[in-house]
Amino acid sequence: MSFATEKAAPLMDEGRDPGTAAFLPRTISVVAVLAILSLAAWWAGRSGLVSLLTIYAAKTNQVAAADAALRLSPNDPDAHFVRGAILESKSVAAAVEEYKQAVRTRPEDYVLWLDLARAQEFNGDVAGAIAAASQGVRLAPFYAKPHWLLGNIFVRAGRNDEGFRELRLAGASDNALLAAIIDLEWELSGGDADFVRRAVDPKSPDSYKALADYFKKRNKVTDAIEMLRAAGPAAEQERRQYLQELISAQTIKEAALLWSIDHPASMVDQLIDPGFEHESNLDEPGFGWRRENKAGSLSLSLDQKDPNEGRFSLRVDFSGDSETGTPIISQFILVTPGAHYRFHFVARTEGIVSGALPYVAVADVANHVILGRISPFPQMRTDWQEYSIDFKSGEKSSAVQVLLRREACGQSSCPIFGHLWLDNFSIEKL
Repeated sequence: MSFATEKAAPLMDEGRDPGTAAFLPRTISVVAVLAILSLAAWWAGRSGLVSLLTIYAAKTNQVAAADAALRLSPNDPDAHFVRGAILESKSVAAAVEEYKQAVRTRPEDYVLWLDLARAQEFNGDVAGAIAAASQGVRLAPFYAKPHWLLGNIFVRAGRNDEGFRELRLAGASDNALLAAIIDLEWELSGGDADFVRRAVDPKSPDSYKALADYFKKRNKVTDAIEMLRAAGPAAEQERRQYLQELISAQTIKEAALLWSIDHPASMVDQLIDPGFEHESNLDEPGFGWRRENKAGSLSLSLDQKDPNEGRFSLRVDFSGDSETGTPIISQFILVTPGAHYRFHFVARTEGIVSGALPYVAVADVANHVILGRISPFPQMRTDWQEYSIDFKSGEKSSAVQVLLRREACGQSSCPIFGHLWLDNFSIEKL
């Protein structure tokens, strides 16, 4: 059996050049690419012009430039936003419509939603403002600005609980906002520190310190101290600074409350380190021994040689000029108002030479009145001598100060030389 064979149809038209046929697809591809590139270039140029017009409108506040940008690109969100900002001073309602166009064309931009919310509230649409600001919060939940705006809108609408919640979140995201948040709550509460503390609901050292700083400025001393206590070790520097401020202002009772945060011990009718048994920084503010006279001719040290009691006594070396009006060393003591006390200590001297000899006194902190003192120390008394000062605290006094100082000097210069030892201080209530 055999099969008949048909002539195959030609693959190309007769008379066409095979090379030309192969070149045709490549030509079409090149033309298409060129067309696409031309279109892209045209579009890029158009977009660039829109951006240029939008920037110009924003800088010059000219709505015509924004209109020109929108004619080229009716759905450009930046152009709508700028046009809304320009119109805001003339027609808030028109501005709101522009901001709405902006969020429709770029709904994922939380900044656009916030500007819409702000304009809506200003235009009297509080519900729309809350809705727009809430959308901004949903888009940027960890940013401070959306919570800040929404919180303020809630507060102005009288929805304080919701407002304070959003403001707390704003403060947690940005500590720089805490002062403004606290101030707002202070004004709303009429200066109620407890209300402010509850509204802020501090959870971090920074929030506690911010509250403490604000209460300090409002002279809410006890509240400020409690916030510094709650801040813990992170507020050590702030506590030290505030302690110095309270002592300088002679608010000793409050200073003692602050000092007790880091020194938890009973301080009423008590001396700190009465026998000089511990090394300490005499320049630190507080209720231990403090050096007030910083003259280089005065030297203070713990001496192990022949203390009256314990391991050390305080040695004071005099070697030249020093102010007679400034105490050499001192300590604050909390006392009961209107109570009788007896103050004890021991001392010895060696070779003291001066026209203004040293002595110990007890003064009322509130009015600086000397409540009792001893006669000046003798120039030479190498064995330990006991001294006592009887005094009565003022009827409104909460603290006294024990002072080592020098007699007044009528001359321009009263140098002093020699050595003084002090030890075994005590105070008893009679």
